[in-house]
Amino acid sequence: MITLTYRANMTDRETALKHWDRFRRRMRKHREFHYVAVIEEQERGALHFHVAVNGRQSYHLLRSIWSSIVGVDEQGRSMSNIDVRNPSKFGFGKEGVHKLAAYIAKYCAKEMDCRDLDQKRYFASRGIPKPEVQSWPIASVTALGAVQTAFAIAESGLLDGAQFWYNKALDVIWIATAPYIADLNIKTPF
Repeated sequence: MITLTYRANMTDRETALKHWDRFRRRMRKHREFHYVAVIEEQERGALHFHVAVNGRQSYHLLRSIWSSIVGVDEQGRSMSNIDVRNPSKFGFGKEGVHKLAAYIAKYCAKEMDCRDLDQKRYFASRGIPKPEVQSWPIASVTALGAVQTAFAIAESGLLDGAQFWYNKALDVIWIATAPYIADLNIKTPF
């Protein structure tokens, strides 16, 4: 997990997205850089990026690239910050890929002043293997009925470590569980 932030209160989405684009392009030159990223807007309006990456990353390389893109202040101090965390130590564990997906997904669903309802909500590199997704349209006259039906469906795969989010404006509920293979009695992450 990588979090790319600004020391100043960056509120310009277009500038932040340009910085992100330069960062991912430069990272790709150094090694294969597979990621899924989301932009988040804090209450005070500050923007930053949450990035789930594949494999170990060089902290010094990440910091130097992000710092060179964001720049320095009048005293020569970097205007950027970067936080790199091991997903296992961050609480996701080796079996918790669905938890990591939920962490990223919650920022996809979060309402933000910096983007419209129909604007792109996540960024992903090419070549990432995609898990099998199961979708069910749910006919319900109330949001509560839809959520109850969604959980009843998800329960068939066991609700071990279930992660979910619901966005009323988008009319979407997302639920992820660690899959359960009944024949082998083995849980496997997505």
